[in-house]
Amino acid sequence: MPELLPLLRKHRLLAILRGVPSTRAPRLVAELRGAGIQLFEVALSDGHGLGALQAVRAAFGPDLFLGAGTVVTPELVRAAQAAGATFVVTPHVAPEVARASQEQGLGLLMGALTPTEIAEALAMGSAAVKVFPAGPLGPDYFRHLRGPYPDAPLLAVGGLSAQNVGEYLNAGALGAGVGGALTRTNWASPDWAALRTAAQHLVAAVGSTA
Repeated sequence: MPELLPLLRKHRLLAILRGVPSTRAPRLVAELRGAGIQLFEVALSDGHGLGALQAVRAAFGPDLFLGAGTVVTPELVRAAQAAGATFVVTPHVAPEVARASQEQGLGLLMGALTPTEIAEALAMGSAAVKVFPAGPLGPDYFRHLRGPYPDAPLLAVGGLSAQNVGEYLNAGALGAGVGGALTRTNWASPDWAALRTAAQHLVAAVGSTA
């Protein structure tokens, strides 16, 4: 499989599926891919996660670059790999997860917030750093980080949408992880057209940045 960092630099968007039922997840991924999104993470923070991850992998085969999110233990690393993940994402600096992902040959995207945590995550082998939660701190936080860390690959996650993603990219984020703006619907009767439109607006907003 390709390495995670070059893919993040190329595609700049990571769609985060959280709370999406396994019966709906493959259709959602198909809609988002149709809108131009190529990288996906299925969060394992609820009862839908592993089933949705398995369903997406089964539907799209080995070529889809698919991650498991909210991975906080080595046991979840192994479960994520068994379900089809090719990389894992943490919400915080997690040394045991970093070791387990390396042992299993999985890509790693570690969550961090402070400068110290960002440096620790990179030192532990995180391909890029998921700066979370980015929303409350705003784009200026990324501008300040660019001073001492001009080359650190930072992904903005938390509270991003088509309305503000360009500000974060222009402030120095290499890309964005977006969940709620791409999954907000009634999953008993999804509005697929609205979800597809939201994804198209997000892709267009990213494409309009330098």
